[in-house]
Amino acid sequence: MKMHEMDLIEFLIKEGHTDIAESIKDYRKNTIKMCVKDVENVIAKGTSKIGGFPDLPPEIPYPTMSGYSCKRGDDTERYEKSAMQLVAQINLADIADLDIENKLPHMGILYFFWSGEIDSIHQTNKWVESIADAPENSAYHKVIWYNGDLANLKRTEPPVPYYSKYFTETFEEKAVEFELTTDYQPLGDVLDCDLFDRLEEVAPDYDIEYLSYDGNKLFGYPTGGNIPDVNTKTHLLFQYGYNVGCLWNIFWIISDEDLKNRNFDKAVFSFDLD
Repeated sequence: MKMHEMDLIEFLIKEGHTDIAESIKDYRKNTIKMCVKDVENVIAKGTSKIGGFPDLPPEIPYPTMSGYSCKRGDDTERYEKSAMQLVAQINLADIADLDIENKLPHMGILYFFWSGEIDSIHQTNKWVESIADAPENSAYHKVIWYNGDLANLKRTEPPVPYYSKYFTETFEEKAVEFELTTDYQPLGDVLDCDLFDRLEEVAPDYDIEYLSYDGNKLFGYPTGGNIPDVNTKTHLLFQYGYNVGCLWNIFWIISDEDLKNRNFDKAVFSFDLD
């Protein structure tokens, strides 16, 4: 994907094509890029980051996933209780100036955890039967918002091993910084042929089918080969470029109502799997 210093709509207005700009404005969303940055020292407690161990307050236990038994025919596999991995923690003060639509709170920490599982623990059909030890703790991902005193945070190691089926190591810890940019829905999917052709003619340097940032980000449009739907009532809360094996991205999608009510624990997990 070719990124441009100038947003497409801003370019169209600058060049005098305000009618085209008006026609595509509903297919643009603001997005906050999360970019890895180099740091010389240890990443400080409470800092926005990818991976590593989370900085949790005493009242929030480290997220875990229930152990379970998975029966396939005459064979039964056993998986013990496991710790989720920290995908990212975001100090919301870091993105306050970039969240120009005020979609998020601007205080506290937003944590994204994932166990490495996708859905085996919930499979029950004629081929597979999975039984969780603790059904109430069988979710394989978790989003937490902590809005308390950040002085109470403590770097916390998992109480049990990570999920043994796919990986056993912590996500590599990386410091991050943020940048506001824009995403576009693939315009070939939504514009009529005449308008699409005209847009290609007046903006030949823009790849107008791929104008969304395809890295780690908050909001905007999901990118990848098999992506979840985002409509007028839902939002891409977070996209993480996992890029391991056949798994390319993982996503958390949240409804407009849950976002407004700060019900981050109700965000839905999705993935881009070939």
